[in-house]
Amino acid sequence: MIRDKEKQSYYRAFGEYKDFKKTKTMEAIISLSLMESLHKRIACLRGDKIITLADFARVHKKSINTLINAARRQTIPAFREKGVWKIGKYQS
Repeated sequence: MIRDKEKQSYYRAFGEYKDFKKTKTMEAIISLSLMESLHKRIACLRGDKIITLADFARVHKKSINTLINAARRQTIPAFREKGVWKIGKYQS
């Protein structure tokens, strides 16, 4: 899903392809969106408890800013729901 905040970049990517046949921006937008969706579905299928990234940061004594940057890069299995970053917490 392309969020409202990302639509300008999304439409600009169409322009880049139309005018210059460049696909890099569109590839990045779509791959990040797919990764977030995949992380959410995996967490749900495993039966993880879904918590906010802020709560995860507190529990694990991590910097929320560092975790948000990692989530944006998709180097951690985080995803957004209604603009809030979340992550699955494995239930043992």
